[in-house]
Amino acid sequence: MIETLGFKHDGPMSEALAQPDYILVMDRAYGKLERLDHFKTHGQSFVIRLRDNVHLEKPHALRRLTKPDSSVIRDITCQLGTPQCRSRQRHRVVMFRDFEGREIRVVTDLMQVTAEQIAQIYKARWQIEVFFRWIKQHLNIPSLFGTTENAVYGQLFCALIVYVLLNWLFVAAQTSWSQHAVLSFARFSRLFLLQNYLLNG
Repeated sequence: MIETLGFKHDGPMSEALAQPDYILVMDRAYGKLERLDHFKTHGQSFVIRLRDNVHLEKPHALRRLTKPDSSVIRDITCQLGTPQCRSRQRHRVVMFRDFEGREIRVVTDLMQVTAEQIAQIYKARWQIEVFFRWIKQHLNIPSLFGTTENAVYGQLFCALIVYVLLNWLFVAAQTSWSQHAVLSFARFSRLFLLQNYLLNG
């Protein structure tokens, strides 16, 4: 993990995360053609979403077993880009439909796994977005107290700690409630913070 204050673009930061022991799974902001060639020549495995406007040059279909319930539409190797800006390497591109039926194109260097497995690897990345949404919905940080590095991280970590402690108290308290008195976590948090709910013991 690399912590930043958001003053640098995420693309170059991704190169600092490269580690051949792991597969980099990233969204389309990281799909720069030179970076893809660099990853492939240096043995860094990756699954990265392609921008919709990236041209697929000289596509060659890969032989594969088709599954009746597969979301995969196409599995090819090709060069990426236009004559003015094109990848030097041929890359594998897997096209599949996501949970909402939209077509997703990902580029990868993985050749020993199925197209369905590559689609699942990319779909698992969505859990990061779910986590960010969870932070916005549950940690209640409408504004920052300060803009320095310590202020931002301090406020974020304090909010996470408070949430974890409240959730621990919520789970512990559920065993002592009668069925008609069950509270939601949000209601429990409000009552607890307003000191209207006391825990026994």
